Amino acid sequence: MTALAGDVLRSFDPSTGAELGGVPLASAADVQRAVARAHAAFERGLWSRDAKLRARVLLAWADALEAQAGELVPLIVRETGKIVREARAEVAGSVDALRYNAGLARYVGGRAGTLPDGSVAHLERTPLGVTGFITPWNWPLLLVLRDLAPALAAGVTAVLKPAEQTPLVVQRMLDIGYGAGVPEDVVQVVHGVGPSVGAALVRHPDVRAVAFTGSSATGAIIARDAAATFKTVLLELGGKASNVLFADAELDRAVSAVVRNAFVTAGQMCMACTRVLVERSVYADVLAAIVARVRALRVGDPFDEATDLGALITEQHLARVLGFVEDPQRTGTIEAGGKRARPAGLSGTFMEATVVAGPARGATIVREEVFGPVVTVEPFEGDDDAIALANATDYGLSAGVWTADVRRAWRMARAIRAGTVWVNGYNASFAEMPSGGTKHSGLNRTRGVEGLELFTELKHINWQGLEA
Repeated sequence: MTALAGDVLRSFDPSTGAELGGVPLASAADVQRAVARAHAAFERGLWSRDAKLRARVLLAWADALEAQAGELVPLIVRETGKIVREARAEVAGSVDALRYNAGLARYVGGRAGTLPDGSVAHLERTPLGVTGFITPWNWPLLLVLRDLAPALAAGVTAVLKPAEQTPLVVQRMLDIGYGAGVPEDVVQVVHGVGPSVGAALVRHPDVRAVAFTGSSATGAIIARDAAATFKTVLLELGGKASNVLFADAELDRAVSAVVRNAFVTAGQMCMACTRVLVERSVYADVLAAIVARVRALRVGDPFDEATDLGALITEQHLARVLGFVEDPQRTGTIEAGGKRARPAGLSGTFMEATVVAGPARGATIVREEVFGPVVTVEPFEGDDDAIALANATDYGLSAGVWTADVRRAWRMARAIRAGTVWVNGYNASFAEMPSGGTKHSGLNRTRGVEGLELFTELKHINWQGLEA
């Protein structure tokens, strides 16, 4: 939509610092207009009442995104600094989210039954209404469509506030959707900053639900503001994922998975494997294997197929991540990396892949989300010690357990407080399976049938006097 004030939100390439372009910068007044338009579209009912239309449009959007992957992939790379392989995976995941939820659009329904007094109970699910989406920059397409696709399949109308660092690729994704048949009044977009545009969206009384992915601190503010008008809230927040490696595991495969998933998007991912907990008897060997693999990782041009780590999103964020490593109170030893990287010919915000070994229990670097290319490696003594270490953080988004002992795997997976626990694998996500966090990692779940139902209200209609 066109912003009333005529200001521009500009986008920059973090790998070079070059300006990429801009979009209209919205204000709180623009949010009011967008919500009013989305509310009117919902009340008209064309979208909310026609499941076949929703399914058809979501499938058409998926096909159009897939056809435009050659345009979207380089735009993702330029705006986020992530490597081109990850950008391709992001487009593929976004297409999959649309296609899966297109099938669910015709699922929304209820059930019926006879109650003890002879009356008939009918339960039906109806779409919530206007829903606000506030999304992050690290996976700008996938983390929009992961939540937006099930919400649209359920029949809501939407106002989207994307991250201010990645407006161009989100706008292009939406323009492709409009061209594929998504009604512009059903999905509105307002580009702007959180304290003004995001806050106005969360506080608007006609917005009945808010989905937010981002920091736990911001999530707490959103939850507080949304509570004033009793909104449904979906929060996927920070993470501090532990991978627990036992001596009986396939350690080479575990180390490979740990390193691969510690540095996805240069570690700027809430599910990144940031802590590796290793059984004491194999600690030295596993640490050496991790360090060798990390030192071999290549930091550089995100468009180069051989690059493993691209740029961090901004100078400010790079300084924050380096602060964890350079903290004079930090304990443990830096076994790899630890500094800013300066790839030849690039002036952007790069950092070396970093390994910190043996940090003290309770140290900031093992409790707080770093959100950068930093992994810690810690020894443990037995199952109970591993569980205590894995749970010694306020976060509870994801974790991994590596062992050949099935009984131990079940015990560990059930005892670790996280929304998702992988056994002998890590970071395999599916449109069919709900995901989300516990503790400071969030509220409610996205993906799967549960993700769709979150955007509905359950109504009980009771029929009296129908007894035979």
